[in-house]
Amino acid sequence: MKKFILTLLLASFGFQVFSQNQMPLSERLKWWQDSKMGLFIHWGPVSLIGKEISWSRQEYGAEKYDALYKRFNPKQFNAKEWVALAKASGMKYIVLTAKHHDGFCLFETKTTDYNIMNTSFGRDLCKELAQAAHEANMPICWYFSVADWKDPDCRNPKTNDVFAERVLNQVSELLTNYGKISLLWIDFEGWPSPVAPKKVFDLARKLQPEIIINNRLEPFTPDESHGYVGKYADYATPEGFVAGYGKTAWETCTNLGHQWAWKFNDHPRSLKESVHTLLRCVGGNGNLLFNIGPDSSGVFPSDFAARAREMGSWIEKNKLAIYNTKGGVYTPSRDYVSSFKGNKLYIHLLTDSRTELILPAISSKVKNATLLDGTKLDFTQSGKGLKLSFPKSKIDSIATIAVLTMDKDLSTINPIIPFSTSGSMAYGKTASASSSVGQFYHDPSAAFDDNPKTSWKIGRRKDIDFDKIYGKNIHYLSDEVLALYEPSGWLEVDLGKPQLVGRIKLGESRYSDSEIKKFEVQYLAGKDWVSLAADTKMGDWNKEIKPVTARKFRLVINEYHRYFGVNEFELFPPEK
Repeated sequence: MKKFILTLLLASFGFQVFSQNQMPLSERLKWWQDSKMGLFIHWGPVSLIGKEISWSRQEYGAEKYDALYKRFNPKQFNAKEWVALAKASGMKYIVLTAKHHDGFCLFETKTTDYNIMNTSFGRDLCKELAQAAHEANMPICWYFSVADWKDPDCRNPKTNDVFAERVLNQVSELLTNYGKISLLWIDFEGWPSPVAPKKVFDLARKLQPEIIINNRLEPFTPDESHGYVGKYADYATPEGFVAGYGKTAWETCTNLGHQWAWKFNDHPRSLKESVHTLLRCVGGNGNLLFNIGPDSSGVFPSDFAARAREMGSWIEKNKLAIYNTKGGVYTPSRDYVSSFKGNKLYIHLLTDSRTELILPAISSKVKNATLLDGTKLDFTQSGKGLKLSFPKSKIDSIATIAVLTMDKDLSTINPIIPFSTSGSMAYGKTASASSSVGQFYHDPSAAFDDNPKTSWKIGRRKDIDFDKIYGKNIHYLSDEVLALYEPSGWLEVDLGKPQLVGRIKLGESRYSDSEIKKFEVQYLAGKDWVSLAADTKMGDWNKEIKPVTARKFRLVINEYHRYFGVNEFELFPPEK
């Protein structure tokens, strides 16, 4: 009997070990990173009025907004046509707003009557889309807001636990009733998650072991650029902009038009802007989640569908340089991006106003250079750089792509930054900071990359128990939340050797006026940090100083309020 019990215990232990042996992150992410672009679909009863999903609820009137579902009847919805459009547009996965912040569910749920089954349409839209996607071998993914602005239990001090259980039940339904779900796209709407992030994360992993989960379960920083990938996430989600280059997995979500949900008299972005948005994501080693909102009949607007297909046609001709590649080894610049696979390096020239491109030196020999159609390219390579010459007759108005066959696997080469556009001595130098809010585009190096779209920002305090904050009704820019964050911090650059500095430029990313209220620039003299300059407002700051020779310089933020980012910290020699 004892032997039998021991056998059961060992078997149970073995099962636990096996069940916890999940697929490694790199394997889970591979299909997604190879895919490069997905279709984001924001949709619901709000399409009847052409206003923004959820965010227009108060302005329109909560009672009127919440009643829109009673006349929501998208009779022309055809799941197979949606999937076909995604495929024709070069998009490799679909993310649908199964539930947005307004609480309306596009799926059949037992948790609330506020769902698609109680409309005149009366069909489980998620089920039909999932079936069509599975039949077409298209990964289907759900957007899901853990909040619900209609539900009185959400963040209610007395009943939030009831709501949190309801959320877990909804997640369970979405990840149980529709076959394989490839990705769960959680959204953040300004207040801490009403349910503990670990519970959502663990449930999703249990029900769909291979699922990918974005990073908005636990964001709680005084900015909303989502550059931090925490314990309960697989990748970062910058919104509305393409930042730069990142080794951390990331995906920009943005619109083909100018609103997430369908909008009256909206129009799609140009083909060039649309393709460049994708190529900058590809070159930055990230993904693009491109949004189109269907109208209230369930149809994508004809001009948006046409633009998406036009984009897909361009991608099809250039797909070798896009899909199944990694970003780099040259990091993005104003005029080019690059991607690679094995020993093939693809240089994407993003301007049609030039036929020559000079790149920094690379520690691999170019064996052959052509365009994607096989046209030979002239090139010159030396220890100072690599020059490519493109035939004028072959310049593409969108982007012209060179294919360089190298003498080694490019994954062995570290990322190569563009030539500096500022001339700063600090450009690309080793950077460090007291803390950072993100693993890239908000890390210390972001202030030394000549790219104003990236910026360093102080990170959160390590001694705060954030698990005690989830479920509270406090906004991320409230004084209560801001008090949880470090009131000061520093950003440092190592020039590699002592250099003479006579001018300093600083740039602040901000919503309006300067959020930095007190700062100081210092240099290291022996073991002491010595002050060079100080001020009470940053913005675009430029100051000549008494020349000093030093190797290390530091920006100290002594006081700030709400959001801020230092997008550039530049050092120059004295003016002649």
